[in-house]
Amino acid sequence: MQTRFLRSAAALLLAALMLPAGCRTDNGGSGGGATLPELDTTDPVPFEYVMGTDVIPVQEFAMPDKGVKFQDPAFKTTLVRLTDTDEDGYQGPGIQNEYSRSDPENCDGTMLILRSNVAAWYLYRPDPGEQIASLDDVFRDCTAEPEPRWDDEDPNVFYFVCGPELRSYDVSSKRSSTLHDFSEDVPGTVTIHTGSEGDASMDRRQWFFIAVDDDWQLISLVSYDLEKDDVLGIKKGGFPDKINGVSSDMTGRHALVGYDELLEADVFSVDLKESRRLSEGSNGHCDLALLPDGTDVLVYQNVRNDYICMSDLATGEETQLLRIPFDVNWDIGLHISGNSPKTPGWVLVSTYGAQNPPEDGEHSWMDTQLFMLELKPSPRVWRLAHTHCYTSEEADGEKVYYAEAFATITGSGHRVHFGSNWGDIRLDYSEAYEVILPDGWYSGVPD
Repeated sequence: MQTRFLRSAAALLLAALMLPAGCRTDNGGSGGGATLPELDTTDPVPFEYVMGTDVIPVQEFAMPDKGVKFQDPAFKTTLVRLTDTDEDGYQGPGIQNEYSRSDPENCDGTMLILRSNVAAWYLYRPDPGEQIASLDDVFRDCTAEPEPRWDDEDPNVFYFVCGPELRSYDVSSKRSSTLHDFSEDVPGTVTIHTGSEGDASMDRRQWFFIAVDDDWQLISLVSYDLEKDDVLGIKKGGFPDKINGVSSDMTGRHALVGYDELLEADVFSVDLKESRRLSEGSNGHCDLALLPDGTDVLVYQNVRNDYICMSDLATGEETQLLRIPFDVNWDIGLHISGNSPKTPGWVLVSTYGAQNPPEDGEHSWMDTQLFMLELKPSPRVWRLAHTHCYTSEEADGEKVYYAEAFATITGSGHRVHFGSNWGDIRLDYSEAYEVILPDGWYSGVPD
């Protein structure tokens, strides 16, 4: 995962309804304060969209109990805490979704995979948060992060990487299968991975991997067609910097390659023979997304101009979407999630930061937020919730990585998953939370 906090020099098609059987998308503690009462689901406070970029102060309240639905007091959305370290007994100090760029839920929304903060993996049921099983045995012989990714049609199947192999696992039969061994295509390959930031195309056909040796040194990038079980391209060198991560775009037409130090990302053709350099500053926190007309875009924190921007992967054209208010508070960390092909033209943005703003600063409208951002000039901004994610008590305090929220939207656009320490600054502590989005929001967001 990209753990660097990047800040620019300037700042120093359908309503979201439950998917039918057959899930494929064919669209080309303690924060202090009072205890929040349990949501009365028989007569809840009426939901209404909160739009725009006004400063709305965080209303602090005690960490909610697991499994109890509650409303965000500022934004009137419904949330539920899914996990509890004492009740669930998972390994480590915390647990949450893996990252903003992958969907933890299966295609019909009946199961999700959560990662504990010591890299133990668990199968859960969403709302109200029931732990089904540990996945230790499934990943036992994997020497690196397994990067599980659900199938787009079968709600019982997910894919994962293990050593040089791409595998699948069937939850119902409890059986693993090896789909392809890449050491046969790239001799010397000990491990394949995406940098924990990659995903397959939305139909799960096109995959891109980094192949490394036993010293974790790059051997090559690999392009793979799962449907044909065919390696489409191998690129062994000529990269401008050490590769941080690789991913397919939503449609499977391009590979995105991000780097450790270079401030620009590259887009490659499926056969890895041609590439395009994206705009200066495009290698910040980012995700791939889809526009309503089927255009693949990268949405990112541009670390040169302090805007959330998007670039058309086919043309490289950049569009500035939303200015990041670093002039008010420079301590704003962002993650972006574009996982939902059922809600094209929108991404989820999550933010975190210190509990107290830096000296001479103040809280901005974007602090500790979840919001939906429209992918067009002068976009609509729909505010969802405060994350209560604080990476330190003071601006110079020790940063807590797992309080960065890195929220993700599900493929159906129905839910948002995120991790939060709810103001409890214990090192690496977090619990998993879920925002339940209103039915039909995709067509209901006001202008």
